[in-house]
Amino acid sequence: MKRSTLADRYCSIARSSAELTDAWSFVILREVFLANTRFDGLQAQTGMSPRSLTLRLGDLVEVGVLKRVAYQQSPARYEYRPTGKGRELWPVLVALKQWGDKWNGPWEDDEPPLVLHHKDHDHRLELGFVCKTCGEAVDAHSSTTSMSSCMAAEREALAKDYQEAIRAKRMGKPNLD
Repeated sequence: MKRSTLADRYCSIARSSAELTDAWSFVILREVFLANTRFDGLQAQTGMSPRSLTLRLGDLVEVGVLKRVAYQQSPARYEYRPTGKGRELWPVLVALKQWGDKWNGPWEDDEPPLVLHHKDHDHRLELGFVCKTCGEAVDAHSSTTSMSSCMAAEREALAKDYQEAIRAKRMGKPNLD
């Protein structure tokens, strides 16, 4: 599925995925949250080509996750800082980091590549999901869903289109998509 198609879907996850472009976006955000905000530093730590990095940074600025701020006038040089929208991705990155720590090792000395510490406390920081209403810890088994009528209608239309495409393929009709 094309990214532009995802952006048009009536789904928070699809639209968010379209905005974050690809895995490089998460690596760029990791660097920005590590206070590495200048192009040269981002390029050094990500290993991205200048063109790819420019494109990804442009995408993240365009969707309002990062803002471009001049730090030098002559020649003009910029750094990239998270916006409010970007800062709200921090727990998403931490959750991805914790998942990667658990499932993508083994790590030397059983230490993950990056350890977070709770500022002004004497312990590691690990995030978990807690219901804001009752304070109870939650996971995938702790919730049920309800779907808006718009999302339900879109899903029904997608299923219908898929079935029609399967029928057309079985009958030997070319796919016009």
